[in-house]
Amino acid sequence: ISWFQNPAAQVSAHYVVRSSDGDVTQMVREKDRAWHARDWNSRSVGIEHEGYVNDASWFTDAMYRSSAALTRNVADRYGIPKDRTHIVGHVEVPGNDHTDPGPNWDWTRYMQYVNGTTSTWSTIVDNTTAGRFTASANWGTSTYSGQRYGADYRYAEPVAASDTAWYRAAIPATATYRVEAWYPAVSGYNTAAPYIVTTSSGNKTVYVDQRTGGGAWRAVGTFTLNAGDYNVVGVSRWTAGTGLIIADAVRITRV
Repeated sequence: ISWFQNPAAQVSAHYVVRSSDGDVTQMVREKDRAWHARDWNSRSVGIEHEGYVNDASWFTDAMYRSSAALTRNVADRYGIPKDRTHIVGHVEVPGNDHTDPGPNWDWTRYMQYVNGTTSTWSTIVDNTTAGRFTASANWGTSTYSGQRYGADYRYAEPVAASDTAWYRAAIPATATYRVEAWYPAVSGYNTAAPYIVTTSSGNKTVYVDQRTGGGAWRAVGTFTLNAGDYNVVGVSRWTAGTGLIIADAVRITRV
């Protein structure tokens, strides 16, 4: 926001959306031209999103929902079709050298929010969810951080063995699902905590820096999951990262 307020920057956007809670700040009146898309400045409304293109954790559900609601409102007021021909990223604007929103931006999810076509199936599994979370005695229990989900969370030292803490879920149908993790962020927590997702094509591992981005749902990724009741997401102890590994809660949503 401060950069857009600086005339020397010679850049601007009509709106900025914050990562943590989806808060929207208007920077330029819609009737005025913002400098964000070069040749398209005169015929577009620009929405900037807080974060970095190479870090999916910035793209929170709150950000997606808030931005989509804003886009839907703008499109309805100006009669803009709500499709990917008319709702595009900076990287898709001809003549631009921008790379945002980047490969981690979930366009399918975003457009579903814009058009109100999202699936209603979603489940949250916490480390205290009865019959849905399993971990060995090597995983301790803590209430240290107020950013935790629920009453407490589990932690363990990294070792050269998986010793996975598993989250079990009943997946209703073979389809595409978004997996998110909730964990408290503390400077001494792990720099590369391994999240294992049991996909239809085998286990996939995604490393998450648990020193930052805590106290909110953070994207692990979008995966094809098979139908059934099984261990869907795990947190492993086998990592080259340093610091305590945290297993708190996961959310799985059909997209």
